[in-house]
Amino acid sequence: MPYKKTSILFIVSLFATILLSFFIYKELTLLHFINISFVISGTYIFLSLLTMTIKGGFFDAITYGFRRVFVSKGKALSKNEVHEMTPVSDLVDFDHSPMLYSGFLLMVLMVIALFIYYF
Repeated sequence: MPYKKTSILFIVSLFATILLSFFIYKELTLLHFINISFVISGTYIFLSLLTMTIKGGFFDAITYGFRRVFVSKGKALSKNEVHEMTPVSDLVDFDHSPMLYSGFLLMVLMVIALFIYYF
């Protein structure tokens, strides 16, 4: 059911864009919609890509190195303690695809509104 989550997140972010336009600018214009939807969709896309990078294991070697170098509670960690720690990629386990698809949909809507604004 990722389509249901994506559509709900897209509709909520669309309403949030409209409400933020009223709260920030005190009116709803096409330019204000474009500005706010760019920020919201960019945030969704950035967070989902960051989540994909973390889940892919890119930061596991970095955190493993930090665990080996730094001490914990004033004592050095043994090799077994370092290997028993859970990698960062296993700690992030939520589905990033609804946020990514919703961000892309909102970005497409923003680009359409941008073409309408300029032409």
